Amino acid sequence: MGTDKQGAHSYADAYERHLSHLRGEPITLLEIGIGGYRDPRSGGASLRMWKEYFPFARIIGLDIHDKSALAEDRITILRGSQGDPAYLGRMALEHGPFDVVIDDGSHHCKHVITSFQVLFPHLTENGIYAIEDLQTSYWETYGGSSGPDRRGTSMTMLQSLVDGINHAEFDIPFYEPTYTDKWVRSATFYHNLAFIEKGLNIEPSHLLPPHPRATRRFAKPPAAKARPVRVRAPRSLRGVFRSVVPLSIRRIAVDLARRFRRPR
Repeated sequence: MGTDKQGAHSYADAYERHLSHLRGEPITLLEIGIGGYRDPRSGGASLRMWKEYFPFARIIGLDIHDKSALAEDRITILRGSQGDPAYLGRMALEHGPFDVVIDDGSHHCKHVITSFQVLFPHLTENGIYAIEDLQTSYWETYGGSSGPDRRGTSMTMLQSLVDGINHAEFDIPFYEPTYTDKWVRSATFYHNLAFIEKGLNIEPSHLLPPHPRATRRFAKPPAAKARPVRVRAPRSLRGVFRSVVPLSIRRIAVDLARRFRRPR
């Protein structure tokens, strides 16, 4: 179909691994980003590929540019911004719930995060949310970062979902699990590609009671205060002499010194 999901990228095997079980099902698949940029008749290769791969599926393509000319049987074309949460919410209510969502849109971190936050709740249980081209999470012009401070990037958001899978083990007083804590079942990563599987995630900890908890259970005991070290002032030469030379010898030395000091 001319899609760049294999060739420019190496996504085909991963998609086969995660989506093949849905091939014969009447699913609804949403792909953000149709391709072809501003040309109204360019793009749509991935949508046609999904139509071929899922013979009973309803395929929906969303793009910020007008791509209505690419609509065909079982392919619906929508126009809107993936960075507009109000639009995404209305669109999801009208066309969802979705069994598969694929984000191949602007790749700007803030758009990736907004789309996930709005659309993941509109994914069916056992649904799959895929995000492509995550290299932009490390590029500043896309709102990313390769430095130690990666707050607000796509990968940081995804890493927080991985932590949330283990939220039952959070030793945080009065912690309330989030929606994604309770509904992200698994996260799988490939080079520049991630798959988030939706499913109920309520397995309890085998050591901690359920959230919320009033206290921490595994906090380190406070460290004992170190005793202050007394620093002695350096002793004078006389003090060193007194501490080393016995008193009897010191008396002889003093007596000799006095004799030599007497006038002759």
